[in-house]
Amino acid sequence: HDRFIILFESHFKRNYIHVRDVTRAFLHAIKNLHKMTGEIYNVGLSEANLSKQELCERIQNFVPDFVFQEASVGKDPDQRNYIVSNEKLEKTGFKPVYSLENGIQELIKGYAMLQNTRYTNI
Repeated sequence: HDRFIILFESHFKRNYIHVRDVTRAFLHAIKNLHKMTGEIYNVGLSEANLSKQELCERIQNFVPDFVFQEASVGKDPDQRNYIVSNEKLEKTGFKPVYSLENGIQELIKGYAMLQNTRYTNI
């Protein structure tokens, strides 16, 4: 499989979180329904407000031959930065347990398993 990606407007920021922590956040909200009802909460990693380029640089820490390049033409259809504060949710006692690096490492293992599988749907 390729270790190459083209980024459109790589400076835009996004927030990332492990899907298991999203599940944990839902369970936390259910268990704390009495104090969380009627409020809006962000769910993300406070330390993962990264540009698409910064995310690619983190991936390169684990996959040195991973290459990314800024597209000279084209636009990201979503022109917004998503810089998220999770402080409100954290004040209810929720803390993510999976780091961005944990998620990157899991995805690398998953892709390696797909490459070594003779029969896949991908």
